[in-house]
Amino acid sequence: MPQSMDRSLIASTARARRVTREEIVNLKIKSEPKGIKSWFRGVGNVFKTIGHMFSVGPKVKPIVDCKVSGHVMPASGWPAGKLPQCVDCGKHINDATQLRNSVWKK
Repeated sequence: MPQSMDRSLIASTARARRVTREEIVNLKIKSEPKGIKSWFRGVGNVFKTIGHMFSVGPKVKPIVDCKVSGHVMPASGWPAGKLPQCVDCGKHINDATQLRNSVWKK
């Protein structure tokens, strides 16, 4: 802490005044929309809810076409005597030419 700091300024700060329940009720009444505004807000909330129901869904893994671009080799490599499975589609890889970026595919 710096030596030049005046401690009397910290001790003399005033505490914040507490907000009473009546003041909160008055603020709620004043800020609440009336008439046609409240009706439009209610209709808007209904459409917003319907939009959220249709837009939020489970996360889906993107579909990769292994026939066109080739299969993806698992990180564990190619075990001796076994056929590895593609990371994207789960099918067995029979030959190294079936791997992605191994050969040009038509």
